[in-house]
Amino acid sequence: MALSLYYCPQTRCRTALWMLEEAGADYDLVDVNIRDDIAREAYAEVNPMRKVPALRVGDEVVTETAAICAFLADAYPDAGLAPAIGAPGRASYLRWLFFGSAVMEPACFENAAGKTSPGGAVGWGDWERALATLHAGLDGQDYLVNNTFSAADITIGATMGFLTHFKMMEPDPVFAAYLERIMSRPAYQRANAIDSEKAGAA
Repeated sequence: MALSLYYCPQTRCRTALWMLEEAGADYDLVDVNIRDDIAREAYAEVNPMRKVPALRVGDEVVTETAAICAFLADAYPDAGLAPAIGAPGRASYLRWLFFGSAVMEPACFENAAGKTSPGGAVGWGDWERALATLHAGLDGQDYLVNNTFSAADITIGATMGFLTHFKMMEPDPVFAAYLERIMSRPAYQRANAIDSEKAGAA
């Protein structure tokens, strides 16, 4: 299938790029400078939210990083990045696949801003519970689902890497070992190198 990833370096695009590399997919990168007002408005034809990444699949466009990872994991089953529908671990996989963007990010940014939403008013709970939940999911195993690397580790790992880099997550031996493990993967290294090259050329 024809895949084109709309790409701006040093953004969530790197997560989608990492997923493409893990899947072994053939793809093109389409440069988008969302930091430029004019370019960002032109890009609205692809994603009205003016956010990256976006993945063009033939005549369709997939936005939202976790959705892109979910699509690619199912589109490239031979890469083994998701339990099959009905297989053990599929439900847990879906839970963790979206935990980073749906729970960790909003809870963390709310915490950093010194805000606390009423517990029954938001879907992500609070930051301390998010960290405790993730810690319990990783404690005693290398990966989140069936102790096997999956797209869920890409979405969670990328979120953790971002928050750790900006010192929004406290150091923790379980989290540090997990990040070291997944960031040593060749596909991550390739995506990181491409992102650095794009950033240098910008």
